[in-house]
Amino acid sequence: MLLEKPIAFKSNFLKKLLKKNKKNCKNKFVGFNRRFYKTTQKLYKRLLKNDLIYADIRVTENYNEIINKYGSKIKNRINYVTATTHVIDLVIFLFGQLRIKSLKIIKAKRNKCSSFFVNCRNKKNIIVNISIFNQNPSNTGITCYFSDGTTWDLSPLEVLSIYDKYNVQINKKNKLRFYKPSLLRKYRENNNKYKPGFYNQLSSITKKKIQYASSIDSNINLLKFFDNLKRNEK
Repeated sequence: MLLEKPIAFKSNFLKKLLKKNKKNCKNKFVGFNRRFYKTTQKLYKRLLKNDLIYADIRVTENYNEIINKYGSKIKNRINYVTATTHVIDLVIFLFGQLRIKSLKIIKAKRNKCSSFFVNCRNKKNIIVNISIFNQNPSNTGITCYFSDGTTWDLSPLEVLSIYDKYNVQINKKNKLRFYKPSLLRKYRENNNKYKPGFYNQLSSITKKKIQYASSIDSNINLLKFFDNLKRNEK
């Protein structure tokens, strides 16, 4: 059974729910379809080599537009229903459970939403930096730096670009030097018939191939992350 997100707004509530209904939750999964992008799964398999140095995550939202459309009541739960929840789920899926080491919040003005800058570590003590911007021109993306010198960049999430070092180029007119990443390969999530990742998600779950699926239990770590943001925003 595939459930729409969010399935809860607090991690403690979900823990209690699981404790009472553990057997009934085994065949239920949450609809985080980005896990099933071909681009995401290529990065996931690359991470299994365990030579990640550092990861940088950027999430750009237009919170103002969403609040104007649905009303101010959505403000307190906005990260649970926008692209942010998809990206944070993806980050936890790729890098594992995160410990927040430091958090900086740019407070919102006039009833709009804050921006968050979060420094995290996973269980392997890898630095994972997460920036959640309100109205920033940056592309939402996940960038991974590996010890072999390659950089794997999901930006946007439907496009995976793999770079190896860079080339130094000189502008002939003004003699300025600039550094251009050397592109090795590029992959795209290009299923035009269905919403990206949706068919792979549904097909995998019906065939009981649940390696990439978002279980109800795995959503506890997602909600813990948002719990921390809300607690510190007050």
